[in-house]
Amino acid sequence: MDSKIAILAFAALFMFFGCIGMDEVAGNYAEPDYGYATKGVAAAPAPMVAEEAYYGGADSYDYESDQMVIKEGSLSVNVETGTLEEKKDELTAIIDDYNAELSYIRFNEYNTEKRYALTVKIAPTKFDSFMEEVSALGEVKSIDSSVEDVTEEYIDIQTRIENLEEELDRLNALYDEADNVEEILMIEKEVTRVQTSLEIYQRQALDLERRSAQSTITIYLIEEKPALETDLIMPLEEILNLFFGALSFAIMLLVGLAGFLIPIVLVFLVLRAIYRAISKKKKK
Repeated sequence: MDSKIAILAFAALFMFFGCIGMDEVAGNYAEPDYGYATKGVAAAPAPMVAEEAYYGGADSYDYESDQMVIKEGSLSVNVETGTLEEKKDELTAIIDDYNAELSYIRFNEYNTEKRYALTVKIAPTKFDSFMEEVSALGEVKSIDSSVEDVTEEYIDIQTRIENLEEELDRLNALYDEADNVEEILMIEKEVTRVQTSLEIYQRQALDLERRSAQSTITIYLIEEKPALETDLIMPLEEILNLFFGALSFAIMLLVGLAGFLIPIVLVFLVLRAIYRAISKKKKK
């Protein structure tokens, strides 16, 4: 009897600890920041190594003590007639002197002007002095600059990245403990969702890092074309108007005369025919 009781007690303990083990493998890990429960397994951590290298990473910028600022500007400069190419060469020399990057250049010609549009990437510390030197190339028509503090946005993104990385680690641990296909599939689905979100935030962080590391300046070099001389064009227009007016009047005059002369000519021809007929009868 005692042996039967011992066997039953051992079986009960075995079932109890078995249930606990299953709860640990497929347990619900509540994540209030994301509004879902992680259930199941993560993929191997290898993909995350590549993702860490994709952007600067949490250690690339001391966002807890530094301020992250994005500075951008634009400048329109009118140059003297006939000097556009020369001023463009001077501008490219200034860009080289500042160790800036010319990322875009385009030339356009219109009826009233010719222009170069250039986009320059430059260190924020050189922003103001560079704008001053470019302004000296001609007459400044417009100038604009903006400063955007994105520190809080960057901190928020980094916090989300850290939380997602921690979640991915937990999923990896669950993946290692999974012992059936259903659990593995559930965890892989969760991994895909977390990893997709992680990649999006990493790209956003990288974009902010790049834009704050280098300021963007758009420059327009403009050469206005002289107004067309109208003294020669207007007489020609007047002459053409006179010519077509005279031609129109002559046509109208011919049409009017034709309407008046045709009946007279017809009467003359009839009378002439009658006269000839009478003359022939008298001769006979």
